[in-house]
Amino acid sequence: MLLDAALSVAHFLALLVMAGALSGEAFVLRLPVKGAVIPLLARIDALYGLSAGLLIAAGLCRVFFGLKDESFYGASHAFWGKIAVFVIVGLLSILPTLQFMRWRRAYTADAAFEPPETEVKRARRIVMIQAHLLILVVIFAALMARGIG
Repeated sequence: MLLDAALSVAHFLALLVMAGALSGEAFVLRLPVKGAVIPLLARIDALYGLSAGLLIAAGLCRVFFGLKDESFYGASHAFWGKIAVFVIVGLLSILPTLQFMRWRRAYTADAAFEPPETEVKRARRIVMIQAHLLILVVIFAALMARGIG
């Protein structure tokens, strides 16, 4: 019982950190993206990726070591919906991450570097799409926990 509670807490904390990092990215992308903002954005994105990895690890531990056995999750359409949306969020995160890395390299090479506004707007749009999709993950999780779907 204690292990299940600890895994649940880890899972929720990872999700909250992930959502916070995503919100941080969205906020920073509204600022002029230049100077020290560029490495900051890369660090926030690294936190986002780390928290996503911890979320996956905690989730897998809940499936295999939690109170509910694997068959509960395997039979749940809400679980598979949650996983599908999370995969989509993860795939969407690739483009902004690559852009942030490219911007950081360009900034390191030239402190006057400023990314093109079109790239900043595209990254912001993708980050916002991810944030909205993350809401579906939470909805599917609530449905799954109650045996709905």
